[in-house]
Amino acid sequence: MKLSPKAKTMWEKIPPSIRLKLLNNVYCTSCSKMRGIGRVNGSVVKGDLVLRGVCTDCTGDVARLIESA
Repeated sequence: MKLSPKAKTMWEKIPPSIRLKLLNNVYCTSCSKMRGIGRVNGSVVKGDLVLRGVCTDCTGDVARLIESA
């Protein structure tokens, strides 16, 4: 997992059990199902954490937006 410094700070504030759920619950438009995300790159966009990577089944592009509280 490659995270920008700011993204890493935000990610580490999330409890580990929730992090796992976030990584294993990403919608893949290629599979049309909920899948896991692999090869993750994270950044902060407009104050929200954005994780981009690939579907763990088909390797299609997927992303997860985690809104800041």
